[in-house]
Amino acid sequence: MTKRAADIANIRSLCALGLPGEQLIPAILEALREIIPSACNLFDWTDARGNLVRYYFEGPINPQVARHYFEEFHNRREQEAMPAFREVVERSVVRSATELDHPAFFRSALYHEIWKPQGLHYRVEAVVHDSRRRPLGSLVLYRAPGDLIFSKSEEALLGSLVPYIAGALERGNSLPQDFTPRRGRRALLSLSSEGELQHLSHDAHKMLLLAHGGITPDAAGQAPRRQAYPTLERLVAQVRHRGASSRGNASLTVENAWGRFRFDAEPLAPLDPAAPATIHVTIDHDEPRAVAERRALGTLPLSVVQKEVCALLHAGCAQAQIAAALSVAPSTVADHVRKIYLKLDVHSVHELRQMLNAAGANEAAG
Repeated sequence: MTKRAADIANIRSLCALGLPGEQLIPAILEALREIIPSACNLFDWTDARGNLVRYYFEGPINPQVARHYFEEFHNRREQEAMPAFREVVERSVVRSATELDHPAFFRSALYHEIWKPQGLHYRVEAVVHDSRRRPLGSLVLYRAPGDLIFSKSEEALLGSLVPYIAGALERGNSLPQDFTPRRGRRALLSLSSEGELQHLSHDAHKMLLLAHGGITPDAAGQAPRRQAYPTLERLVAQVRHRGASSRGNASLTVENAWGRFRFDAEPLAPLDPAAPATIHVTIDHDEPRAVAERRALGTLPLSVVQKEVCALLHAGCAQAQIAAALSVAPSTVADHVRKIYLKLDVHSVHELRQMLNAAGANEAAG
């Protein structure tokens, strides 16, 4: 119970960071896997009428499967196996995994042509609405073949977290300006000497889409082409311009609603003189520093309440403000602060902030 309370508090604290939805959702989906184990998670953003406008999927984007789904199944043939997407987002319910746990679904075209190729088997879905009951999106957790079906208690837990996520998305926050590298958020690709895409790592297509505005039904279904990504065009131009004078290396940074993306390009000479040269490109997707610090905070040997006090101290709140925020007496906050200092072997708020900043940097790199 203590571990679950800490995980739930982490979701709530992420929702209170003031992040834009595009940077909040990846952090929320990752944190949810700590509470409700899943193979991968998805969030679909909708307009006020329930039309899907963009989405974030933790797995790789398969353009053939995406195109097939949006052309054949979305709000069309999916009704052969399950309610249509637009119909679902008009409801304010958690859709149980048992809804699709029957032989007819596992024989359906939707399962065999869309779900199975992506390693998806069970799902639980929560529809997120704003305070005026308009749909904001659909939060979906998936499990793979061989995994256990989602339990009723897991589904109830997901439902209890939806109001916090809805509130954070509805606030429409501004973009943070401070990012930090995160290991595991790296994609690789290669270009021909003429700049045409040749090879992509499994997450490169998704990374390119995010760096250029996001994953939409139209963009996800298009086979990756260099011409669709202006950043690649600029990198190729830089490599050609610099040539041998600086080994042809080129770097670009892109910041948008999804975060900061760092592109590094380097020409590779072939061992066979007759073979064409290639350009190797690395893409790193940096995350908001606040997310890294919250993740690091979760690893500290503190109680749930002490972690909240710690987070508020790090944010610059005075003890009187913390007492008001947590609805406790100032003497209670003072006692928490004393115990935090003792457990972490720090002696001031300044030392505490330094320690948390260092922990956040280590967490991002680790």
